[in-house]
Amino acid sequence: MKYLAQLFLAFVVLVLPINAQSIPDDFDAVVIADMKKWRAPGLGLAIVKDGETVLAKGYGIKSIETNEPVNADTVFQAGSTTKAFASMAVAMLVDEGLLSWDDPIIKHIPEFRMKDKFVQNNLTLRDAFSHNSGVSFLSNVNMFTSKNLDSAWAMLDVNSQQSSFRRKWDYNNTTFALSGRVIERITGKPFHEFVRERILAPLGMSNSLLLDSEVANAKNRAEAHQYMDGTDYLITYPYIEYSQSASMLNSTPNDMAKWMTFLTAGGKWQGKQLVSEANLREMMSPQMLLNPASIYPAAASYTHDYYAYGLAWFVHDYMGQKVAMHTGSINGMSAIIGLIPEQKLGVYVFINSDHIEYRHALMYKVFDLLLGNTGTDWSEKLYAVYHPEAEPEKVDKPEHPDVANTALVGTYDLEGSYPLIIGEIDGKLIATLGVGQTELVRQPDNSFLLVDPKNSHLPTTSILGISLDSDGKVTKVSLSELPFVRRN
Repeated sequence: MKYLAQLFLAFVVLVLPINAQSIPDDFDAVVIADMKKWRAPGLGLAIVKDGETVLAKGYGIKSIETNEPVNADTVFQAGSTTKAFASMAVAMLVDEGLLSWDDPIIKHIPEFRMKDKFVQNNLTLRDAFSHNSGVSFLSNVNMFTSKNLDSAWAMLDVNSQQSSFRRKWDYNNTTFALSGRVIERITGKPFHEFVRERILAPLGMSNSLLLDSEVANAKNRAEAHQYMDGTDYLITYPYIEYSQSASMLNSTPNDMAKWMTFLTAGGKWQGKQLVSEANLREMMSPQMLLNPASIYPAAASYTHDYYAYGLAWFVHDYMGQKVAMHTGSINGMSAIIGLIPEQKLGVYVFINSDHIEYRHALMYKVFDLLLGNTGTDWSEKLYAVYHPEAEPEKVDKPEHPDVANTALVGTYDLEGSYPLIIGEIDGKLIATLGVGQTELVRQPDNSFLLVDPKNSHLPTTSILGISLDSDGKVTKVSLSELPFVRRN
């Protein structure tokens, strides 16, 4: 018994100073103060180093209505950090000889169609993962407006190219999600089942959820928020199972600690190699060089030797180290994952509010702490980047035509998009695009305010653009800057 006690004491002496040196005593207090500054209601954080979980915990609250605390098993929406699970799934199939990164999509989905037939016949998994198809951004919008990937994929046949194939990086969830369909065709299993069986279950990520029904029934779930005009608002949880391999995952700090430990161990888990180191490196190898200023203001705040996109990962240098990272952003939720593979270091941040860019600051802060870098207060530095002092602007109030509700009723078209249908429903003027609906509420100045019926409590300043011909007839409307021409 005495020997066991001495052994335990020796273990404590050996292990605790490592974490103590890495994470200072005032770390939690600083995070909480920064959360208040950045307006983050709740935050989940996971940090791993050298195969160990340095920290996995929650800060703040799950909901401004209940004030329940976040903990290490609280579920958050992971957004586009899901994409790395898709590239990992393909990497596993490449290891098995069932796929190649350079397989054309059409090889596995023969019915696949695009408007540009060269792109249709040559778009590969590598292209989908590195977002270089060049197809119109409307193809990306169509996924969110239809909430149905099959429908959005069918629309690719009428989506023009907005840039040359493989010449420009154009982020596109719809083309990315083709990876999930290829996985389904190869394995005979839906994407979520393959990920659960081959990644989540082996890693013990038991609280990570992929289906809306699972998320809806999760008892320990963070709720979505949005900060507007000095007030935090609770908004509808972003159920996005329909996005599949692009962003369907919901997870927790504890589970993401396991995911990052696996990634920073070169694809090995509990002594078993689940994916080859070669294909893991391929995922995190530059495919498209980028200008950081066009992607993230945080990334543009310091000088890079290179900044690129890999296969579902941004890859760049920081303080002489290679970083693989990705953000996740969806209505009411923000996330970020950052790895320094050579240092076996990983950071994951969840925040239950919309585009709270403290995620970048916290990632860099943890990098510095565990690498021994000093001198940069990333929260202060990036807060100034994302919150520049507003300059007084002279706003000329536009004049809005006095248009009757009935004059707006009709169908409007935009090539490559679903039709916009404006009609009166239960005495309200409703604009329907795909399966999404927006209420058009007339204001005293004759403008029509765009109001989300599911979050009608949120303040909004977006209005419907209206164009008239010389006879005063409505010929065109603009919804969220998309121009639709009247059909009838």
